[in-house]
Amino acid sequence: MIWIVGGTGDSREITGKLLERTDEKIIVTTATSYGEKLLEEYKDRGKGRIETISERLDEKQMKELIISRNITAVIDASHPYAVNVSRSVIKVTGESGVKYIRFERKMLEYGNENIERFSSLKEMKVYMEKFENRNILSTLGSNNLAEIKEMGEKNNLYIRILPTASSVQKAEELGYAPSKIIAIQGPVGKKLNKAILESYNINFLITKESGETGGEREKIDACRECGVTVLVLKRPFLDYGKTYDETDRLIKEEFE
Repeated sequence: MIWIVGGTGDSREITGKLLERTDEKIIVTTATSYGEKLLEEYKDRGKGRIETISERLDEKQMKELIISRNITAVIDASHPYAVNVSRSVIKVTGESGVKYIRFERKMLEYGNENIERFSSLKEMKVYMEKFENRNILSTLGSNNLAEIKEMGEKNNLYIRILPTASSVQKAEELGYAPSKIIAIQGPVGKKLNKAILESYNINFLITKESGETGGEREKIDACRECGVTVLVLKRPFLDYGKTYDETDRLIKEEFE
């Protein structure tokens, strides 16, 4: 059985292609029930070949999963910024003698025009301290809401998050006003990005180096056309060993 560390569009693409091109049984883990719901169509197509688990697994649970499901290979297609998850999976697969395969999205090249890059959100917050009464749009999702909240003290901070009850509830519990919450399923195309930037008169947009799958290019293009400065949180580095950035090549070289 193959274990796919999922929760991303990449993981769903890999799942679909494995179903089409191999006879392998697959288990996909996601951190949220929302991520699991997005796999329902694949479960229908898999006709019993796909199992899903919606839970944040610790290292002990990962080891138990490998043993109980007789896992022979792990495809880590988790988000590029979920380095703690990847770190744990690398450790557990190494200790268990199971093959570890990393799918890592390609980095996009879009130059430096209207771009400010930061290694951490702390650096970004220091940079933003010199501005007042500006409109900021965060597209980091709900995981970093507590870390960026301080940026809204002297400026107007809007947050774009998933339209799920848990995400909205988290934002409200942290003190974000409903008028500052934009709940929408991404990735968002350039046209809609521009409409949001113009409607809220955004001056700065916060994003990650999430790649093509995460809609990064559409954000950058929209910001440039609207004269918005992009604040980029750099992708963290982790030594994954051998990586793939093409799903077809991964499946062909590892499973066919």
